Amino acid sequence: MNSVGAIWAACVVIAGCGGVGSTSGTDTGTGTSTTGPGIPGITSVTSSDSEPTVGSSTDGVVRYDVGGGSDSDTGTCADADVKFEPQIPTVLLLIDQSGSMTSNFGGTDRWDAVYNALLDPDDGLVPHLEGQVRFGMALYTSFEGDEGGECPVITETPPALDNYGAIAATWEASQPEDETPTGESIAAVTPTLVMDPSEGTKIIVLATDGEPDTCAEPNPQNGQEESVEAAAAAFDQGVRTYVISVGNEVSDQHLQDVANAGAGVGPGDPDAPFYKADDAQALADAFADIVDGVRDCKLTLDGTVADGGEDECAVFVNGEVIPLDNDNGWQLNNPSEVELVGDACDAIQNGEVQVSIKCACGVVTPVG
Repeated sequence: MNSVGAIWAACVVIAGCGGVGSTSGTDTGTGTSTTGPGIPGITSVTSSDSEPTVGSSTDGVVRYDVGGGSDSDTGTCADADVKFEPQIPTVLLLIDQSGSMTSNFGGTDRWDAVYNALLDPDDGLVPHLEGQVRFGMALYTSFEGDEGGECPVITETPPALDNYGAIAATWEASQPEDETPTGESIAAVTPTLVMDPSEGTKIIVLATDGEPDTCAEPNPQNGQEESVEAAAAAFDQGVRTYVISVGNEVSDQHLQDVANAGAGVGPGDPDAPFYKADDAQALADAFADIVDGVRDCKLTLDGTVADGGEDECAVFVNGEVIPLDNDNGWQLNNPSEVELVGDACDAIQNGEVQVSIKCACGVVTPVG
């Protein structure tokens, strides 16, 4: 399984006075000479606890002692720490629980292949990213549609961080059942995301192995229009839908129609991607590609940048400065939001990275 962990250790530091440049200093903790982070007035670097490392939370804050280059206090200012955090996406995994999920799928069955891709304790997407993505899961089926009583039948675990245990327990208590009312199921779970108060992107990842039916007509499978309409309605409420075919029994045309509706594609717009997995690795890669792609590159500051002050800030990814207002750098969307774009965003979505922002004294006003 490809690496999908983008684990951020993030902080903004207000320190030093003047514009962005280069300076040297002495590490007050070790007495060794260091090169400053590129802001005049920073004479040494210390850490409030420990410097952020890959996998640490965003609570770690690097502090920069400041000095004016002389024994006096002229030109110096007290340091202040301002943190930022990524906007964490909320992902609802909508999994087809129809009886055909027991069909062979490259040496296993479709049901177990989905489990391995999502929930395997060692390689699954959910245990790997449960601290960075709010995962929820909904299994859907029906028993002869409306004739069997409740339809659709949804077994749902609401989204939350660190949710692997709850999701795995739901899965272990379930098995493939009967029908595939996909459209009604998209409609049934959309309110879970619409009413979720969490900030950040909200998406449905639909994994299904067959053409959809409906509650009114469980056979034959004529629920394509209802599925497309439900994905479009979810998009209109701020929820995007991605679709994965587990196997090759769903037509490309239907997958494309659901993908386009779920992404709000209009006339003349390029088609949205859909995923067709013919083996276990392709299935795992499809889930990973979708979740990585929606991990937001927007970072919310615990403070506000003064008008024009972004010119006196430097953004670093893995210790390397990236350019301001560049297709592969960063931009300030508003006084409290930084966005990484292009290659810089790809680094966050596809790898394990450290991100830090360093601004000149007085450029950022901390909250409170």
